[in-house]
Amino acid sequence: MKSKLILLFVVFSISVVFAQDSMPKQKGWRINTKPTVNVANEILYVVNSNYVSEDILKNINPNNIERVDVLKSQAATAIYGEKAQNGALVITTKNISKKELEKMYKLYAYEYSENKGKEFLLTGLILDCEENPLFGATIKNLNTKERFFTDFKGVFKIKVRKNDVLQFEKPNYVSQKIIIGKQKTITISLKAILVSNDKQILIKKPVIYLYPTQETEITLQFEFKGELLTTFPKYEGNWEVIAAPNGQLFDTKTKRNYSSLFWDGAIDLPNEHYQYTDGFVVEKENLTHFFIEKLEHIGLNNQETNEFIQFWLPILERNEFNFIHFLTNDACNEISVNKVKPKPETAIRVYMEFYGLDHFETIKEQQLPKTNRKGFTLVEWGGADVTNKIQKDEL
Repeated sequence: MKSKLILLFVVFSISVVFAQDSMPKQKGWRINTKPTVNVANEILYVVNSNYVSEDILKNINPNNIERVDVLKSQAATAIYGEKAQNGALVITTKNISKKELEKMYKLYAYEYSENKGKEFLLTGLILDCEENPLFGATIKNLNTKERFFTDFKGVFKIKVRKNDVLQFEKPNYVSQKIIIGKQKTITISLKAILVSNDKQILIKKPVIYLYPTQETEITLQFEFKGELLTTFPKYEGNWEVIAAPNGQLFDTKTKRNYSSLFWDGAIDLPNEHYQYTDGFVVEKENLTHFFIEKLEHIGLNNQETNEFIQFWLPILERNEFNFIHFLTNDACNEISVNKVKPKPETAIRVYMEFYGLDHFETIKEQQLPKTNRKGFTLVEWGGADVTNKIQKDEL
């Protein structure tokens, strides 16, 4: 484990001095990138005799470090008490102003306690690097332990006192800490962490049902705007089926019967697609009732609604809440365009886009169309988890 520490300090271009006492083998040293403090098995970080959190290491210029001492358990405990029972990393700085050091001690404190003074309401806005509002960002008051979240406009309100430290976080964004002064409003910009070069999302389980008024030979082609992955029955330029009024399909190529036609694929839509202005936030306990109400309003029948729920419910129930937005009818053409001969008199299409949330938020409710079935009817549903697009491309 010493080698890991030495590698760390090479980055800082400084020498390391080890105390001569031994450290209990079962505990060991652990330096990680997670900004946790005062946790079992964590070593103690000390800067100029001030106890601080580990994340201060990422915020000190190496040129401002004069010395680093690594003390193992016995030597550390003798100086700093039981809080240093797992060892201590002691940093001495140089060429840093007293004002800047005091700011660092507040931002990266070992422990945060409530400040005295008059409490006031701070209103804020959290944006991404292109000044788009970030929904669901977390604001923590590290002194009071209170936590708040931004709404769909990126706005938050939180009670603070002067010298409180606020931490702003959102998955796949660089977190920030600030010290509160006298300001009553604040705007924060969070920089995205690009965890992948893959900008595609998966369109899962689009299934197509066909209901002619009498047994009919039907040819269906679709133009998917992305990369087609799986089809069933096998799609080779088109599907050719004989459809019955009850929805049963006989595929003339495979000579098998089907209840629907299935495909899925990956697609890269522009960032603007994911700038939602309406939708629904649904608690997982209410998903079944929500889908029955909304899908049957749109025009799906009992069987189609049940099959939608059977596929998507186990996926969405992994989240405490889900943001849901539906693409319906012609809006689905952004993803895929159907060409059907003979042409259906009625087409009911719905693609669900969603991502998980850990709290409830309000948003303008999406108004969904109601389509009555008339004549030869095509029904299609599918969906996509857009979590990664929201985290990476909501910029």
